Parts: sequence; C-alpha cells; structure tokens
Amino acid sequence: MTIADSGGISFVVPCHNAGDYLIETVESVLEQPLRRPYEVVIVDDGSDDASTLKAIDACAGMSGVRLIRLAQRQGHHVARNTGVAAARMEYVMQVDADDRLATDPYLLKEGSYPDRAAEILEADADTAFVHTMSWMIGAFEGFTISSYPCREDLVVRKHHVPTSILCRRADALECGLYDPKVLKWGDWAFAVNLLASRHRRGVGNTIQCVAGPFYEYRVHSRVERVSDATVSELDMTLLVVEKNLDFFRDRLDRNDGAAEIARDLLGQKPTRLDDLLHMANFDLHQAQIVAEQREFSLSSPYEALGIP
Repeated sequence: MTIADSGGISFVVPCHNAGDYLIETVESVLEQPLRRPYEVVIVDDGSDDASTLKAIDACAGMSGVRLIRLAQRQGHHVARNTGVAAARMEYVMQVDADDRLATDPYLLKEGSYPDRAAEILEADADTAFVHTMSWMIGAFEGFTISSYPCREDLVVRKHHVPTSILCRRADALECGLYDPKVLKWGDWAFAVNLLASRHRRGVGNTIQCVAGPFYEYRVHSRVERVSDATVSELDMTLLVVEKNLDFFRDRLDRNDGAAEIARDLLGQKPTRLDDLLHMANFDLHQAQIVAEQREFSLSSPYEALGIP
C-alpha cells in the first residue's frame, strides 16, 4: 500500500442496468466534503441496457472514478467482491448504484460520514466496522425501521445490517468478502463473516455508528433489486451459520448443529415492534417520527373491554 493509499477510502459501486440512477449515485459521492484520498470503483456487472452503458461511460470520465467491466453478469456480490479486490485504498464502503450518500450541508457540517468513520477505525483497532442510519427516498421517505446502532450481539441474532458499513479492506479480504451463494440478506452475511473472522484472530468486535442519516436508500420498482428476490431466509441463514458455526456457538453459548441454530436465529429475528423499541432506546423522538410515518398503532380486540 502506498502512502497515498494509506487512510484513503474506496467506494465500490456495483451496477447492473441501473443507469437511471448511477450518475446521481456517483455524484453524491464526489460531492462529499472528503478530506482523505478516495476513489470510486464502478463495477459494471454485465449491463446490456443502452442508457446504463451511456451512464457508465459518463461516470468513467469523471475525476476519481475507475471502471471495471465484467464480460457477463455474475451477480451483485461477485461485482462487490471484484470492486473490493481491485480497491486501492485502506478502507472500503459499498454504495449501491440506485442509492446515494446524503449531501445536505446541515448533515455534513461536522464532516462527511466516510471521513468520520475512517477516523474511528484508525483510532480504535477493536472497532470491526462503522455504519450510519439509512433514510429512504423515492416511493417512500423516512428512516428505515432498523435505524439504530448495531452491536455484535444483535447481529448474531439476525438484526439487520445496513449497506452503509465502512470497514478495513484488509478485514474484508481476510473474511472472504461477500458470499455469492447468499442471494439475499447479503449485508448481514458479510457482517457476520467479518465479525467471525476477527473473533478467530482474537481482535475486538466493537461496532460504532455515526447516526446521520448519511445513506439514502432508494425505494422503487424500476430496477431489479437483490432485496426483491424470492429466496428462503432459512436457507440463506443456514449458509451463513454453516460457514461460521464456531462463531455462533461461541457467541450464543451452545453446541447445537447449524440447522438448529439457523432455525432459532429466525425465531429471534426482531419484529417491527422490536425494531421500534430498539430505536426508541436510541432516540425516542426518532422512533415517534417513524411510528407516525408508518401509522403504527397498539389497537387490539381487547380495547372494547376498557383494559387500561
């Protein structure tokens, strides 16, 4: 790693036929008030849409942007892994090609999220990764229901992990990157791989949060998304547990087989109410806003009985 690369940030942008949003995504990164060296690595995952190819070429001509083309579509996680493997900087962050980073000057008055996250990783070797909250844009606006700080014990129990994590590239490579066989819930699977790898090496697994929200998740139906796929959550969870069975056994203090642990993890996965309570514990006002946005209520068939 050269002096210029040390401390820098590589933003990996996997793209398959997402040209409607790609330029906006890349510009949102380039508009960050970044103090560190950085690069944007676009990985074209076999796009065959004319508008997307045009957008990719336009982005490739922007300063600080590199383009890697895959000859044919290999899948979202292969594209992500290709970008991380080719990254030249010490830290890496994924930005999906239909999402964007927040550019609101008020939010950025204390600096960009990637800079602040990298500072945390530099200062604390026991921090595994840093994340921020996600704000939905497009067809719906508001915080995602999982907008509260991650912890290792929550991740082990199938709590959501956002795309927005920033980690050390060396850690990402050491843990085996994203598993292409995990067709959905890939961010959670990657976080588990990262935590499990660090656990095996005897280093800390603190997870830190820079609240924001600094990541904008686009809700839409114009482009195929990984999150829209119909996939068995039990099957995907089992793949992750099998790969990291030693980690789950240690953290859950049990000696069951992978199948039993995977089933139990799904049983422990937080409900919407659980998520809201975690959020309220972190920021009550934010939880009230989300409850109003989602029109949550505590109505029940027992209300007619006048039970207080």
